[in-house]
Amino acid sequence: MYGIYEDGNVIAQFVAPMTVRSNNPVFVSDTLSLSRKVAKRTAQRWELETAVEPLSTSSNDLFVNLVVNGNSDTVFVMMPQNIGAAHNTTSTAPAPMAVGYKGATTLTVLKNYGTIAKGQFIKFTGSKKVYMLTADLVNSGTMHIYPALRGDVDTTFEFKDIIMECLYDLDVVRGMSFSDGILMNMGTIKLVERL
Repeated sequence: MYGIYEDGNVIAQFVAPMTVRSNNPVFVSDTLSLSRKVAKRTAQRWELETAVEPLSTSSNDLFVNLVVNGNSDTVFVMMPQNIGAAHNTTSTAPAPMAVGYKGATTLTVLKNYGTIAKGQFIKFTGSKKVYMLTADLVNSGTMHIYPALRGDVDTTFEFKDIIMECLYDLDVVRGMSFSDGILMNMGTIKLVERL
């Protein structure tokens, strides 16, 4: 279930409206002759902005998680998968193997059986970073990912139930409302990938 986890339990699920955004800094400037200069950074992180629904017996678990963790402690969330990618992924591989080098956007994959669809989020064993496939991977072969690898990999990867480490962006918590001292609506929260 896509949402916020605490001690292995879902304490809140994501509900609409929801935005999954790739934050990849780009600097654009115009010269006096109006030609455009564009400079991209290699840094990238995923950001989620969503409404949430508390799932525990009390919404206090989510409220305490937000207050205690603030924007310095890690929050664990299950990364929402694109419904089309999840539907078109037919791979039965329990742990496909990937090999690639820092800065690469293509990797060699072994031990994959079936399709892992374009748009599917993946995570390499031993890494916190979440990546996305930019082309279908059919069986073993070449896998295309975004963003570029942050370091060398020679390991297995997950493509289902991806747990992403995040931080709350407390500047964007909106709409928290109370009625008679009881939290009625968590409003909108923003989570940023912890790198």
